[in-house]
Amino acid sequence: MNEVAEQARYAGRVQAYRIVSRAYFHLPVVVVFLTQQGFGPLATAALLALYGVTAALGDHVVAPLRRRLSLAGCLVAGEAVKLAGLLLLLAPVSTGVAVVSQLLAGLGFCLTAGTDAALASTLLSGERFRTREARTQAGMFLISFAAGVLGAVAYAQYDRAPFLLSALGCAVAALLVLPGGRGGLRPRTAEPGAGGTASAATGAGRVLPWQVRLWASYYSVSRAVLLTAYTFLLPLLLFFGERLSVTMFGAVLGLYTLCGLLSVRLSLAWQRRYSATTLFWLSSGAMVLGLLLLVPGGLPATAGGTALLGLAGGTVRPTTMGFLGPAMAGLSGAERQRVTRGLERRQGIVQAALLIGAGLWLGSGGSAAEAVAGCAVLVVAGQAVAARLVARRPPEPEPDGGPEGRTPARSGTPPVSAT
Repeated sequence: MNEVAEQARYAGRVQAYRIVSRAYFHLPVVVVFLTQQGFGPLATAALLALYGVTAALGDHVVAPLRRRLSLAGCLVAGEAVKLAGLLLLLAPVSTGVAVVSQLLAGLGFCLTAGTDAALASTLLSGERFRTREARTQAGMFLISFAAGVLGAVAYAQYDRAPFLLSALGCAVAALLVLPGGRGGLRPRTAEPGAGGTASAATGAGRVLPWQVRLWASYYSVSRAVLLTAYTFLLPLLLFFGERLSVTMFGAVLGLYTLCGLLSVRLSLAWQRRYSATTLFWLSSGAMVLGLLLLVPGGLPATAGGTALLGLAGGTVRPTTMGFLGPAMAGLSGAERQRVTRGLERRQGIVQAALLIGAGLWLGSGGSAAEAVAGCAVLVVAGQAVAARLVARRPPEPEPDGGPEGRTPARSGTPPVSAT
């Protein structure tokens, strides 16, 4: 009985960890901070891209450590690595310091991504897990919004304050999930998610069906465009274009997170009520219109565009899984894992390319609004290809995103920069 009670208490601590670990106080002001430290548009974009590539491809680097640690141990180690990256930025920032900081942040993400959800699933099951998961997701969105606004306010007082607050959040998160007893950080069994990438490799031989590859690309490109806008182009438009106060800047940027929370909550009901095709058009329309509203500028249009991009961001995964799930019907479990794990990796690479492209454009004298317009053109082209595939899809007997839509391989998408 005591063991059951202890497990329930630890499950609560893991839930608290998952929420606290999303307190990215520094994320909205990263671009502003780097710019005011003297980094040009291309250098800033390259640093953000470095984080994205590291987070996407760093699994093999951290795999030996993951094999030696339990799930909880991976979380503690990951938060410690993130903490080190954040603390580096408290010193005078040089190119070398910024590069090492981004590398540490990306590797820390590799250690924690998906591990928190895997640990939670070993402590709870069935309806209790689903109920707890819904509450956790809501808490993660809300703390991301609150931390972003508070981080912007703190930045106005001291430019290192958001990084210090995020570092404190990493320390608290690590303490929350720290297991008791000797050997608590070492694996007792082959825990899911702690053993590297061997299981994913078992399905790596066969060429995947073209529908699977197309919808996987749709997800990766859509998420990459949204996160490039949120982490790089929007801060430039709001802070340096609209010249908002830091507090107002954080509040407007926070609309993305709040609307993302709203759309995630609504998308479950929409999936039950509407077809995957309807959800596709809603998501596509919000994304294209949101980007177009950012181009002319002006606070009302920019705020409206930010809100629409947040709505699109929350529906991209359910939309994708509504088509990708049925397309993967003939694949083995290992091949499905290969597809779902590849979504985030491909997104990180596309995102890095978009960031570098935007940085080159801005460095050559172009504007952030023009870079957003370029993203809109890319999205429209991608949506047109996807729309043709949607039109060829047979009628749906009932709206259902498939089991893959409810069980993502990794918990959370990496912010482009965690430093």
